Amino acid sequence: MAKRNEPVRKSVKEILEDLLAGHREAAFNGPESALKYLRRTFEGQGSLPNAVKAVGYDLTAEAQAQCGEWEACTGSVTLVLGYLPELEGAFPHEYRRMLEGLSCFERGIQAHSELGDFHAALELCEQAIALGLGAHYTAKRDSLDWAR
Repeated sequence: MAKRNEPVRKSVKEILEDLLAGHREAAFNGPESALKYLRRTFEGQGSLPNAVKAVGYDLTAEAQAQCGEWEACTGSVTLVLGYLPELEGAFPHEYRRMLEGLSCFERGIQAHSELGDFHAALELCEQAIALGLGAHYTAKRDSLDWAR
């Protein structure tokens, strides 16, 4: 009997690197191509780690915003925010840098504003401020303060 080869087990970091490399290549052909790649990845990889899903949905929200798919963008932003604890758990030493690199707050505020849901945009500003993501979110919040 021949010895069976063990399946290749990748770390969360390696899976994330694969996702980012595939996205980079697909995004070279525009946001529609990036969305197609990300959708296929999510459909074909039912067991993606949640930390990787956070980044994947962030990339999805960015591409959806570029395509003007505002409702879909808000849904992707909601998914990203739900996976942030898993992102922090998987990358405790890199979490802050990764969080600051996410575009979900910017795109979510933009999408909610485009849809006329200024209260939701204001809530995202508040979340970004609470996470210490920069003074520009305070400025955005102040510009949306009339929606209270």
